[in-house]
Amino acid sequence: MIHPDDIQSNRPPKFGRDSILIIEDNPDHLFLVKRALEECMPGIKAVGTSNGQLALDLLTTNHGLSTKASPRLILLDLYLPTRAEGVLTLQALKNHFVKLDQPPVPVVMFSYSDHVEDINLCYRHGANAYLVKLPDYHDWVTYFSGLRDFWLETATLPPHQIF
Repeated sequence: MIHPDDIQSNRPPKFGRDSILIIEDNPDHLFLVKRALEECMPGIKAVGTSNGQLALDLLTTNHGLSTKASPRLILLDLYLPTRAEGVLTLQALKNHFVKLDQPPVPVVMFSYSDHVEDINLCYRHGANAYLVKLPDYHDWVTYFSGLRDFWLETATLPPHQIF
């Protein structure tokens, strides 16, 4: 029987000079997430901010992101530092792309919380996925490899040109 890991794809990755926006208020977590992303997604620019307003400023000015494009994916911590601020940021991000008449960028929420209420709240407000944070760096790399495989190599997303 052939194992999927034994199959080599001749397909080039669907990402190159793309960026991922990370919104995380804990500087240690932000460092860990950026490092894990850079390890499993070479060529992706991991751009981090500590709050929702800074993220919206980045999206508005495109400063620090890939030229002429929105990020391919947004990772958003639910507790920034409060759950309410995380949800407000999620709503603001979704509204940002609607106002610009651009296709929305997928937003993946992440938190140490595995409470059903938190998970349901995020999906009700438009999150595209929810990840529970892991304490180990190597687990993060495994998580982000799966994230890369689905969101950046398998799923077909609309182009995100800045008009």
